[in-house]
Amino acid sequence: MAGKPEESWLKLDQQAEAIYQAVKKQELERARQLVQKMGESMTDTSFYGATGVEGVRALSDAIVQVKRALPAVERNEERLMHVTARLRLASDALIHKKQAMWLQYEQMLRDEMNRMKQVKQEKEWLSSAKQWLLYVDRIRPAATIQRSPETVEVIDSLVRLVERAVAKQAPLAEVNQALNRHGDEWLRQLFGKTKDAPTFGQEDTGTLPLQWTLLFTFIVCSVLFYVAVQKYRYEHDSIRPGHFRK
Repeated sequence: MAGKPEESWLKLDQQAEAIYQAVKKQELERARQLVQKMGESMTDTSFYGATGVEGVRALSDAIVQVKRALPAVERNEERLMHVTARLRLASDALIHKKQAMWLQYEQMLRDEMNRMKQVKQEKEWLSSAKQWLLYVDRIRPAATIQRSPETVEVIDSLVRLVERAVAKQAPLAEVNQALNRHGDEWLRQLFGKTKDAPTFGQEDTGTLPLQWTLLFTFIVCSVLFYVAVQKYRYEHDSIRPGHFRK
C-alpha cells in the first residue's frame, strides 16, 4: 500500500464528503461512482491505529447502506440523506479523534431523552423516541469506530429497549425509569467528558466499566422478562374459542 495509513484515512474521508455533497446536489450518478470508488479504497486501506475490527465493519456497512439507497426504484430522499450523513460522520471519526463531528449530537440526544422522560402523552413520547432512535442510528458507525465494543453494546441494548416500546412490546414506564436512572451516565460514557468537566488524569477513552455494562443488560432483561410474564398470563388466562378451561 502506497503512502502512510493516515493518508488513506484522509482519502476515505474526502470521498465520503464528495458523496455527501453529490447527494445534496442530486448528482446521483456521480454519487454512485464515488461510492464504488470508496468501496475499492476500503480494500486497499489498513485501519491499524484508527479503529478495531468492529469499526472497520461499521464503516463498510455504512458504505453498503448508501450503495443500496441510491438505485432504489422508489427512492426515499430522507432515507438517502440519512445514510449518507451516517457515512460522512463515520469517515470523519477516522481522522478526528477528539473533535469528531458525531460528538455534536450529544445535546440533541439529551434533549430528546429529556422529552421522553417529561411528556405525558404517548403520541409525544413516540415522536421523541423515533427521533432519538434516528439520531442514534446516524452516529452509530462513527461511535463504533471511536468507542469500545462494550460501550457500543450498551448503546444497542438501550436502542432495543426503546424500539420495543415504540412497537408497543414494552411498557413506556419501564423505559422512562431506565432513562431516569441511567440516561445521564449512558451519555457520559458515549460522549466522554463534557465541556464543563475538569480536565485531569488520563484521557477518557469511552470504555464502559463492567458494572455499567452489567447494569444496563440487567435493565433490558428485566423489561423483557416483564413483557414475557404478562404475555404468558394473558395466554394462560384468556378464554379462546375451542380452548375453555374446566
